[in-house]
Amino acid sequence: MKKWFNVAIGIAVSAFFIYLSFRRVQPAEILYSLKKADYIWIFPNMAIVILTMIIRSVRWRYLLQNIKQFGIKRLFPSVMIGFMANNVLPARLGEFIRAYSLGIKSGESRSSIFATVVIERIFDSLALLAIFWLVIMFVPFPPAVKKFGVITLAFNIFLILFLIFLKQKGKKFIGGLMSFLSFLPARLSERISHILTNFSEGLSIFNRTGILGIVTLWSVILWIITALSNYFIFMAFGMYPNVVASFILLLFVAAGVMLPSAPGFVGVFQAAVVGAFIVMNQLGIMGYHLSPSRIEMTSISIPAFFDMPAMGVGQYIDSLGLSGISKGEALSFSIILWLSQYLPVTLLGLYYLKKEHLSLKKMEI
Repeated sequence: MKKWFNVAIGIAVSAFFIYLSFRRVQPAEILYSLKKADYIWIFPNMAIVILTMIIRSVRWRYLLQNIKQFGIKRLFPSVMIGFMANNVLPARLGEFIRAYSLGIKSGESRSSIFATVVIERIFDSLALLAIFWLVIMFVPFPPAVKKFGVITLAFNIFLILFLIFLKQKGKKFIGGLMSFLSFLPARLSERISHILTNFSEGLSIFNRTGILGIVTLWSVILWIITALSNYFIFMAFGMYPNVVASFILLLFVAAGVMLPSAPGFVGVFQAAVVGAFIVMNQLGIMGYHLSPSRIEMTSISIPAFFDMPAMGVGQYIDSLGLSGISKGEALSFSIILWLSQYLPVTLLGLYYLKKEHLSLKKMEI
C-alpha cells in the first residue's frame, strides 16, 4: 500500500509540473526548436555523463574502505544499475538497489553499504551548496532562491550531526529505540535492530578525516564537470551564454529532482530547466542577442499580431523574456538535456543488470 501511495504522489507531482511547463506553449514551437538543434553536441555531453559515473565509483571506493577494499570494475556496474533504477523506478529506489547490487556480489552487509550511499548524497548536497554560494557571489539570485539554499544547508548540517551522533552513540540510541518499539513482534524488532546496527557500522568513515577530505575533493570535481557539460547542450541550440549559466542550470535541476516524481524525474526536470531560464533571462545571463532559432521564430511570429495564423505565437503569449530565451525553446532544451542524461545511464545500467544476472523486481522487493 505504501509503495503504491508513493508512486501515486510521484505521478501527481510530475503531472502537475508537466502541466506548468507546457502550459500555453505551442507544440509547433517546441518541434521547430528541436528540428533546428545541432545534435552533434549531445555526444560529448553523454560521454561526460559516463565519466561522472566513473568519478562516482572512485569516490564511493573511498567511502567503502572501512567495509572492504573494492575495485572500480566492481563498483562501476553497481553505480550504473542504481542510477538506471532511479530512471525507471519510483521513489529513488535506485539508492537501495545500488547497495543491494554490491551487497549481493560481495557478501557484505547491504545496510552498511547503504550508509555509505547516504553519506555520498550528503557530500553531493554540500558540494552543490558550495557551488551555489560561490555563484551567488557573482549572480544576484532572487531572495526565494537564497532562502532555499539556507534551508538546504541547515538540513544537511542537521543530517551530518545526526549521523555522527548515530556513529558515536549507536548502541545506546538503537537500544533506546528498540525499547520504545518493544510492542513490535520479536522477529521484526530483531530485524530492525540488525539493520540499524549494520547501518551505524557503515558510518565509521567519519573517523577518517583524511578520506573525507578526498571525498570532498572528488565531490566538487564531479559537480563542476557536470555543470560544464551542460554547455554542450547550450551550443546544440545555438546559445553561447556566460559560463555561469551552466552552473545556474545545474543548481536548479539538482533542486528539482529532489522533489517526489515519476520515474526518471519527468516533469520536475523540465520545470527546473524552465525555472533556470526564467532566472537567467531576468539576470541577462543569456545575453541580449537572439539565438538563431529565436530570430527565425520571430519572423514567423510577428504576423500573429495582425490576427494571422502563426506557428510561433506561443513564445509571445508566454515568453520567458523577449530579449532572452522563450519558454518553448527552454522546453526543447530540457527535453534534449534530459535525454542526453537518461539514455546512456539507463541503457548501460540495463546492460550491467543483465550481465550480472540481477532482477530489478527481486531487488525492489
